[in-house]
Amino acid sequence: MAEKKFERRTSLDPAVADLLSGMEQRQAESQLPRKERERLGRERAKIQSRREQRATYDLPPALREEIRVMSEDLRIPASQLVTLALARFMNDYNSGTIDLGKYKQPSRSPRYDWNLVFPDDLIRMKKKKG
Repeated sequence: MAEKKFERRTSLDPAVADLLSGMEQRQAESQLPRKERERLGRERAKIQSRREQRATYDLPPALREEIRVMSEDLRIPASQLVTLALARFMNDYNSGTIDLGKYKQPSRSPRYDWNLVFPDDLIRMKKKKG
């Protein structure tokens, strides 16, 4: 009968792999010139300070493209256009101007009771005449 060879697994727990990766990154950065390390530190601090202002939402591709084009045309950051649109929507919703009932359909998700289903003509953006 042949002997069984026991070999050590080389797979790492994802948390351990992430920790090791972070350590390797810090060690590599410690080899950089002081000015470069300071620049990376400032960049990291800037990203950290913006983290509370950031949110991620799923949007239909047609709507994302329309926002991108409008942002470029108006030379305004897309996030500011979307902030204006959401603020106006919230004001309209809170004043009762918008009724979400016509878009609601029951959800099969255990987390949500409803999904909003939008008609094609609402999402498919129309080019403004001009």
